[in-house]
Amino acid sequence: MRRPSATLLALILVGLIPGCRPTGPRPIALGTEPCARCHMTIDDPRFSAETVTATGKAIVFDDVGCLVTWLASHPEPAATAWVTSFVDQTNWLDARAAVYLQSDSLRTPMSSGLLALRPGHEADSVQARLGGRLLPWVEVRNAAGPPAPSPAS
Repeated sequence: MRRPSATLLALILVGLIPGCRPTGPRPIALGTEPCARCHMTIDDPRFSAETVTATGKAIVFDDVGCLVTWLASHPEPAATAWVTSFVDQTNWLDARAAVYLQSDSLRTPMSSGLLALRPGHEADSVQARLGGRLLPWVEVRNAAGPPAPSPAS
């Protein structure tokens, strides 16, 4: 049996590399890792968020408000955006599919007054307990302002 050449193996590996880019969130090193926007140490997982760029770079935030502000001010598109469930911090939610409880009485790391929840019973239950109003991702994003223009615009 003939062994594949080194060139063939290199081509196969190069072809696999783009498919190995992370598209989902990675664990945040709580207590040591800083927020990409405000630079505060991320300590409370209930409010943390993350985006993964089209190139596979994970960028972490200590507050949903920091995520949306960062997204509005950076022209490069994010491949994905993730938020942690306020109820279950081990559970990342796609930012577009989550709902957000907004209340001025919520104490969040950067005072955005936003927390992310799974739609349905989880969101309804937390809203009944804490008050505030539930918003979809598009409203949260629009509140941060329009995305920054790209350099080509």
